[in-house]
Amino acid sequence: MAEADSRDGRRGWIPAPAEKLTDDLLVEILSRVPYKSLCRSKCVSTRWRRVISHPDQRRRLPRYHLGNDIVGYFYKSNTFTNVTGEGRPFVDPSLPFLPKCEFLNVVDSCNGLLLCRCWRLADPRRFDYLVVNPATEHWVILPDSGWSDKVQTARLGFDPTVSSSHFHVFEFVEDGAADVDGNVDRDDYDGHVKEVEIYSSVTGEWSHKDNGWNWEIRLRDESNSVFFDGVLHLITIEDVVAAVDVEGNTWRTIPMPQSLVEPFNGIGEGFIGLSQGSLYFVNSDHDKPYKVSVWVLEDYSSEQWIWKHTVSHLHLFQTKRLLFGHDYKVVSIHPERNNIFLVWPHSKMLMSYELDSREVHFICGIGGCEWVMYYLPYVPLYSESLADGH
Repeated sequence: MAEADSRDGRRGWIPAPAEKLTDDLLVEILSRVPYKSLCRSKCVSTRWRRVISHPDQRRRLPRYHLGNDIVGYFYKSNTFTNVTGEGRPFVDPSLPFLPKCEFLNVVDSCNGLLLCRCWRLADPRRFDYLVVNPATEHWVILPDSGWSDKVQTARLGFDPTVSSSHFHVFEFVEDGAADVDGNVDRDDYDGHVKEVEIYSSVTGEWSHKDNGWNWEIRLRDESNSVFFDGVLHLITIEDVVAAVDVEGNTWRTIPMPQSLVEPFNGIGEGFIGLSQGSLYFVNSDHDKPYKVSVWVLEDYSSEQWIWKHTVSHLHLFQTKRLLFGHDYKVVSIHPERNNIFLVWPHSKMLMSYELDSREVHFICGIGGCEWVMYYLPYVPLYSESLADGH
């Protein structure tokens, strides 16, 4: 019997085995290939392109827009160190592809994007906000929020599992915000948040919202934030995690562990992170100040932090009397594993601690100096262009 012709359009055509796969099985297989291979897979057939590009499937494939491996950290405004401690920086911290400005500093990082202040050449006392993707060299300059002469707490919100091109920027208008020279309008200020300006790349505009926390909240301007499920979470001096959504409609405060009863009794600034789909909090233990404890908010709708782990300073650093946030700082948490990353400025060392095995790993020297305590982790984002970007 003659062998069947396998070419399309001929009698006896035999479909390729991959064509027999359901969409769910195809997505499951594609979930195991690198991002660049996934991009090439769009060229296999019209069906493959449709499956990969469908919004529902893209939400199931977040790793193709965002890897899980931190490649380095930004610190001291525009310095970058690889986590390997070797070779040229993965990112040129001067971001030379951006428009020229008087001074550039990196303010925040979120899921592969950076929020920067670019001080204007024509008017060095004012700046523009830029949202930048260093991996693709795409960037967006934001319209003036009306506060371009005041240095205030600003944070970036971006979730590539929801949209690979849209983002939000939160600028908190604070009592007594300083100008570029550090001057304030009056002496009797306390720094509490009065209002927030929220930029949406969907509308291309800023929206104004008054403080909806119903009491005076002061943000720790050199503490990290977490953008999770459309909500920005921040560490506060009042020892609560303050949260506000991208619409400015939902405002919430979550008491930190060991500060559930007023007056608040926290002893350090703490660290918040997102791992395995839950909000994590790391800080010194109130009852055991020479230890580090980890809590997780397993039920986000509640205010009940669940204790997860405690480790002594002696085990981590071979010394005991250290202060969280002063002598050392937690700088990130692994998004899928029980690992925390710390910087010990005294030894200029980046290190990791595995909660399950209790193993300490000294990763590399990270540079900086003892007073540099603000480190921004960077994970490259190989994705589409930013909305309205260059």
